[in-house]
Amino acid sequence: MKVLIIEDEKPAARQLERLLRRSPQFEGLIDGPVPTISEAVEVLAKKPAYDLIFMDIHLADGPSFEIFKQCDYSGPVIFCTAYDQYALDAFKQNSIDYLLKPVEPEDLDRALNKYHQFQTKGQGPDIDSNALLKALQTRSAQELNDYKNRFLVRVADRMLSIATADCLAFYSADKATFLLQRNGKSYPLEYSLDQLAAKIDPKHFFRINRQYLIHLDAVDDMRSYSGSRIKLLIKHLADDNILVSRDKTSEFKHWLDQ
Repeated sequence: MKVLIIEDEKPAARQLERLLRRSPQFEGLIDGPVPTISEAVEVLAKKPAYDLIFMDIHLADGPSFEIFKQCDYSGPVIFCTAYDQYALDAFKQNSIDYLLKPVEPEDLDRALNKYHQFQTKGQGPDIDSNALLKALQTRSAQELNDYKNRFLVRVADRMLSIATADCLAFYSADKATFLLQRNGKSYPLEYSLDQLAAKIDPKHFFRINRQYLIHLDAVDDMRSYSGSRIKLLIKHLADDNILVSRDKTSEFKHWLDQ
């Protein structure tokens, strides 16, 4: 059995690989992780004989469903997602299974067992990339109002409840995720940035790159940078080389204009 991992977060990819190698349901080779749509298309265009693909829903350069629009792949897929409030019925209909992050061993074994059942029957679900993209973009009215209002953080033996409205940014550093408060204090969180992006209102927060998810109020200065990119100075952060990802620049400008 040969699998490919398409995932832009290295810790998540490493965890998935560890769980795969420990699972009694898996025996074989693992390729990846592949972090972007463009790289995945390049890999799959070579027609490799993958039995199964584990695919994150959001990659560094966009939703992974775009891969199916750009290359001819119809094999089995198991989606990995932190977005448990999206229309997951679409993922069920268009994949072998989906795994919620952080992936649990029993969930992985369940998904692999479903894969083996499909293989025994000699058929699997057909992937409809348009349906998946629509499911990702469309939420019910209830879900639209279901963003997190507060975060619980630990400080030594104390616990604090911090309002989302009091957050300037969320960022990753030293293999951990942090909440930056408006007063300049930072606290570690038990979420990945992918998970946070699904839990907070995109009207107020924007994922500018793989390391930063910011509130508009966090921007202290904004300047043009080479290659039509944008360089930001974020309040209370010493990093003076924060760039909006090239693939997010146009969307970021639109967000600012809104």
